[in-house]
Amino acid sequence: MSIERRGLIAIVLSMGLWFAYDAIYLSPKMDREKAQRAHEMAIADSIATANGLTATPVAGVASAETPPALEPYMAPSDTAGLAAAELPLADEVNAVEFTVVSDLYEMVLTTRGGELVSARLLKYETNNEPVELFAQDPDWTQRRVLNLSLDGPTSAIPLGAVAFDAYVGAGTTPILAGSRITIDPNSDQTLITFRAQTPGGVVERTYRFYPGRYDIEVGVQFDESAFPGAQSATWSLGPGMTTTENNVKDDRQNFRASVQLGEEFKRKKSGDYAHDNRDTYSGTLSWASVQTKYFTTAIIAEPPTRADVEISGNKEGHRITAKVTLPTVSQRGIATQKIRVYIGPLEADFIKALGVGLERSIEMGWSLIRPVSWGILWAMKKIYKVIPNYGWVIIIISVLAKVLFYRLTHKSFKSMKEMQDLSPRLQAIKEKYKDDRQKISEETMKAYREAGVNPLGGCLPMVLQMPVFIALFNVLKFTIEVRGAHWFGWINDLSQQDILFTLPISLPLIGDGFSLLPILMGGAMLAQSKLGGSPTGGPTAQTPAGFQTMLPIVFTFLFYKMPSGLVLYWLVNTVLSAVQQYYIHRGTDKDDADEEKNAEEPRKPRNSKRRLETNER
Repeated sequence: MSIERRGLIAIVLSMGLWFAYDAIYLSPKMDREKAQRAHEMAIADSIATANGLTATPVAGVASAETPPALEPYMAPSDTAGLAAAELPLADEVNAVEFTVVSDLYEMVLTTRGGELVSARLLKYETNNEPVELFAQDPDWTQRRVLNLSLDGPTSAIPLGAVAFDAYVGAGTTPILAGSRITIDPNSDQTLITFRAQTPGGVVERTYRFYPGRYDIEVGVQFDESAFPGAQSATWSLGPGMTTTENNVKDDRQNFRASVQLGEEFKRKKSGDYAHDNRDTYSGTLSWASVQTKYFTTAIIAEPPTRADVEISGNKEGHRITAKVTLPTVSQRGIATQKIRVYIGPLEADFIKALGVGLERSIEMGWSLIRPVSWGILWAMKKIYKVIPNYGWVIIIISVLAKVLFYRLTHKSFKSMKEMQDLSPRLQAIKEKYKDDRQKISEETMKAYREAGVNPLGGCLPMVLQMPVFIALFNVLKFTIEVRGAHWFGWINDLSQQDILFTLPISLPLIGDGFSLLPILMGGAMLAQSKLGGSPTGGPTAQTPAGFQTMLPIVFTFLFYKMPSGLVLYWLVNTVLSAVQQYYIHRGTDKDDADEEKNAEEPRKPRNSKRRLETNER
């Protein structure tokens, strides 16, 4: 059986497994896990009731109605003598919420715990509204972003329910509910201070906002007499981030949590937490982050500090989060700790400006591919400054890539044509020596040598181009530059599927959106195959019947819901390849015709010469 036939069978089987996977494996498995979580939740409720507590769902332990939380309920406990019950507490109803506004974002803070409630990015939109990074569903807010606890040797006190008063800078008038505090673009920073009085002293949480930047400085300061024995503080990213894209499924597939400890880089996705729901790491922390496809929230240690990091997730709830434990610094009876927090887009310029290597969290492929991906992104941004339309930028990049690999592609197509011309002879060899495999191999290699054809000549050039193709795929699929980028007409977001109109019914694999670019791409691939090209890089004469028709159809469905920018690139690349292939075949056919013509002409000069000699005599 030929390689191409096996490839066709593999594609068909893969599609069949794709349809069968959910019904045969995934759905029963999810039902079993749901039943197990319900059982565990009942046990947790019983324990909580016995201890007089109200249990908060534990990661991976939730009812079917309540989305699973990622952090367990932390009961009030003593930290070296101070009871948490002595702290001033506040509920959600009495908490004061106010908004900090810059030209980049609006962030809502609350005096309950001094935590972050909401972050809306004004430069990015979803459904004509600023992107919201943190879900506002109450089920998600049992632990908010930048939730903080002070840790002793054996126990910890959470500050999430502590009643703070909030002040601007060193002011003495508390901020009122609903206030909007605008960051002064002419000032270096804007300081928000949360202050609470405890029986043993004062505890403060501070936020420093900077104009024109997505990163903020967050700190905690407390009298050691208020929390005797507290040696570290744990910062949590709460329940993680919520989806920001219309294509919710695609966005959730890209939920990640990453951590950089020294030279060690760890990355986890929510799908990794089907069973165990947490991983712990220790080392010299540079940063820890959670992210969606295009946005991230990161805790940055400055300077890099010895820390403990916990990443936890839940596959069914599509959640992933992290928390970081860092030591406090004590001086004259005051303990302090400061971190930097980046809350914003995974945009290369902003991320690299942090200077901590957070750009590693941007999906750019394997280590060998990443430099190529960054180079392509750099080129796209340079072209965009001249032609501010990423649709045309993608077309230009496609043309430049084709020019760059023109000679390699030329050799590949020429080799494919030579193999196609040689295929009748190879078929004759197979029929003549059909019972002698060794003889077939010997005669086949002899035919290759006599014809001067390299059987791998059509494949090797394609292999050399693969790093660039993969890098282009990563850049067009994962970088935020193409998010919301308009090309023309109905294609108003190159990061999303192009939908020309909505169908009255939902079809398998397609859904209810009619996309034109994937259909044009499939048509271009079919036209290329009719010109004599092979999608596998081999000679067309050796491909099984129907393979060249089947593969464009498969690719059409495969690309149907992919980002329109990626489909546009593949469409342009296919059209250019077809044009190049056409001229190569036409040139090769012309050369063959010239050779046949020249093969008949040697007699004429010899006869003319004889006639000339006869006349001379």
